[in-house]
Amino acid sequence: MKIKLSYTGYLKLVGARNGDIVEVPEGASISDVMTQFGIPAHQQRHLIPFVNGDEQRKLNTSLNDGDELTLVIQIGGGSAG
Repeated sequence: MKIKLSYTGYLKLVGARNGDIVEVPEGASISDVMTQFGIPAHQQRHLIPFVNGDEQRKLNTSLNDGDELTLVIQIGGGSAG
């Protein structure tokens, strides 16, 4: 199946550029897609995935043909003061 894979910030994905339509296995989960494009499991928790514009924290959520997966890097730090 084909999905659109987008991301914000700097991510280095293996075999995909920001905004590419990519081929993934039928029923692939968000985590499966991240693994397919070179994001190790221990780093996946630092990304916030959005499917078709809706935040989706469950990385085992299955994707459907035509979905758009956007990966956002969590930013933290600083102080209010």
